Amino acid sequence: MIGWLRGQIWAIPLIFTLVVGAVGWVSYRALEADHKAQLAENLQTILNADVTALRVWVGMHAAVVAELAEDPRVGALVTTLAETARGSSDPRQALLQAPALAVLRELLEPTLRSHGYLGFAVIDPFGLRLAAADDRGVGRRLRKRYEVIEAALEGEVGVSRPLVLDTEAPDAAAPGEGAAALGSVPVLLALAPVRSPAGEIVAAVGTGVNADLDFTRILTVARMGETGETYAFDTDGLMLSHSRFDDQLVAIGLLPDRAQAHSILTVQIRDPGGDLAQGFVSDVPLLARPLTRMAAEAVTGQSGVDVEGYRDYRGVAVVGAWTWIPEFGMGVATEIDADEAFAGLRANRARFGTVMGLLGVGTLGMFLYSSVLVRMRSKVDKAQRLGRYRIEEKIGEGGMGKVYRARHALLRRPTAIKLLKSTDSRSEAVARFEREVQVTSSLTHPNTIVVFDFGHTPEGTFYYAMEYLDGITVGQCVEEDGAQDEARVVHIMKQTCGSIVEAHAAGLIHRDLKPANVMLCQRGGLLDFVKVLDFGLVRDEKSELALTRADALTGTPLYLSPEALEAPETIDPRSDLYQLGAVAYYLLTGRHVFSGESVVDVLGKHLHSAPELPSSVLGRPVSPDLERIVLSCLEKDRERRPQSAAELLEAFESFGVDRPWTQKDARVWWEQWWFRHPVAEVSAPESSAPSGYQIDLDERSG
Repeated sequence: MIGWLRGQIWAIPLIFTLVVGAVGWVSYRALEADHKAQLAENLQTILNADVTALRVWVGMHAAVVAELAEDPRVGALVTTLAETARGSSDPRQALLQAPALAVLRELLEPTLRSHGYLGFAVIDPFGLRLAAADDRGVGRRLRKRYEVIEAALEGEVGVSRPLVLDTEAPDAAAPGEGAAALGSVPVLLALAPVRSPAGEIVAAVGTGVNADLDFTRILTVARMGETGETYAFDTDGLMLSHSRFDDQLVAIGLLPDRAQAHSILTVQIRDPGGDLAQGFVSDVPLLARPLTRMAAEAVTGQSGVDVEGYRDYRGVAVVGAWTWIPEFGMGVATEIDADEAFAGLRANRARFGTVMGLLGVGTLGMFLYSSVLVRMRSKVDKAQRLGRYRIEEKIGEGGMGKVYRARHALLRRPTAIKLLKSTDSRSEAVARFEREVQVTSSLTHPNTIVVFDFGHTPEGTFYYAMEYLDGITVGQCVEEDGAQDEARVVHIMKQTCGSIVEAHAAGLIHRDLKPANVMLCQRGGLLDFVKVLDFGLVRDEKSELALTRADALTGTPLYLSPEALEAPETIDPRSDLYQLGAVAYYLLTGRHVFSGESVVDVLGKHLHSAPELPSSVLGRPVSPDLERIVLSCLEKDRERRPQSAAELLEAFESFGVDRPWTQKDARVWWEQWWFRHPVAEVSAPESSAPSGYQIDLDERSG
C-alpha cells in the first residue's frame, strides 16, 4: 500500500481530504449534539429557577393575606360591615358611612404600603364588596364568580392568576366612578377567609398585586441572552405575564398601537404559521390558529424541552422548556430565538465548510501535499512554544481560558500560561482577558498573583504568563481538612485582606472572592503564603471600565453580597468585604454561610437570612472577638460592615489569639498533607468561575 501511494502521490491529498472530512463531520455532529444537550440543560435550569422563584413569591403573598385574615380585629370589623350591609336597603351608602370601614382601612394600610399592594377588598358570599382601599369599590358587586374567591369563602387561602376584575359599574349619579377605575389594571389576588368572632366565614379578604409589574418581574429572575424570555399562560393560551417583545408585537399587529396597550391578558400563545416579524401574513383568524406546539403540550399537563425548534406566538423559530403548574392553573415557558441559541454552532458549521473547501482544493495538485506537511510540522512546533515560553502540560481550564504549565526558554523558571479559548475569540472576551492582565499587573502586593508577560499566538489567540503557584486553594483545604484553627484563619485572612487593601486603594473591586480564588502556597521558604487569584471580574470604579456590564449579576451564588443581588450597579468595595467575611466563615466553620436546594434558595438567604453563629455550627466556643469580626462583614446593610479592607485588616491584626499561627504549625500541617498526597495533583477550575483557575499542589518544593 505504501509503495502504491509513493507511485500515486496525487491520491494522498484526496485520501487525506476524505479522512479528515469524515472525522470532521462526525466531530461536528458530536459537537452539535453536545451543544443541544447543554442548551436543553440551560433552558431547564432557567425554567426551574423561575418556577421556584414564582412559588416562593406566591407563598409569601398567601402568608401575608392569611395573617391579615386571622387578625381578630379584622374579623370583628368585617363582621360588623357584613351586618351593616344586610341591615340596609342601600348597602353602598351604609357601608361608606360605617365607622368600621375607616378603622379597617387604617388597620390594613401599613401592610398594603410595606408590600406595595394596589389595594384590598373584602367580598361577602354574594359578591358584594364590603370594604375596599377607596370608596369607588365599596358596595359594588362582582358581575362574575371567580374560583379563587369561591375557594376563599370555603376556607382556603390562595393566589389567583392575573385577571381584571369584572365589577358592576356605578350608577349615573356617581360620575367619574367608572368600571375602569375599579378593574383596568391586571392583578393577582391573594385571598383568605375572614371569620367572625363566632368562627363562621363571613367574607374573603384579598390584596391586589400589580401583575403587569411584580408578577412579570418574578419571571425574569433568570433568562438567556438578548431574546430569551420566560412567561406564563392559561389553558386557553392567553398570556398572563408581560412579553419582552411588546414593541415588536405592535409592529406585527398582535397588540394595538396605543399607549396603554400591554401583552398581559391580551396576547394569545398561538402559532401564526410563519414569521410575522419577517412579513408573513396569516389568512387564519387569530382565535382559529392552533396553540404553539409548546403551549399545546403544556395545557395538557405535560412538561418538556425542545431544542430542535418550533414557532412561538410571533411565528419566530425558538427553542424552549416548559411546565404546567397545576396548583396555579397555568403554564410557564422559557424560550430563546433559535438564531441566537445556535449562533455559535452555525459559526462552527461555516468554519467546517470552509475547511472542507480548502481541503478539496488540495486534490487539484500533488504539490499541495508537501506544503500541507510543512504547515502541519510548523503548527506542531508552534503549539509547543509561545514566544519565549515552552509549553509542558495543561493544568486547568475555566469558562473562557485554559491554563498550561510552561518554562521560560532562558530563565527556566516555571510559569503558568493562560490562553483565551479559540471559541471565545470575540472582542468582548479578548477585552476581558486584556483587562485581567492590566488589572493584575498593576498590583504589586506580595499576596496578589504576579503577571510576567502577555501576547498573541501566531493564530491570534491571546495569552499571558504569570507566576506558577505550588499549593492548594482554601476550598480544597477546608473540603478535605474541615474547619481550621482560629489562629490559621486569622493568618490567612490578614494576607488576603492585604491584597484587597491594595486593590481597593487603586479603585478596583474584585467581585468574586471565594475559597477557590485564595491559594495557600510555599513562597521563599514560607508555608501558608496566600495568593489571591482571578481578577477577571474586577471592576474599575474610577474609569467605569468593567469586564462585565455594571448591571449584570456576576460572581458565585454562594458568595454574593446582598447588594450584588438587589442592585449590582451600586456595589462598592464593601461588597468584597462581605465575600471576605464569607471566606473567613468557611475557614472557621468548614461550611458555607448559606446553602440550599437551589440557587434561588441560596440567593434568598443572602438577602433575608441571618447567618448561624460559628460557635453554633461548630458546637463549641469560638473567640467572641473573631466571631464578631466575621459576622460584621456579613451584615446585610453595608453601612454596618467594616467600611474598608484596611479597617478589616486592622481588626484581624488587633485580634489577639492565645497562640499565633507559626511556620512550625504550618510545616506540621503541610507534612500531613504531603503524606496524604504523595503524587502531584492538578484539578480543573470550578465551573462557577468564569475566567479563573485553581492549581492543586503540583510539587512539594519550589
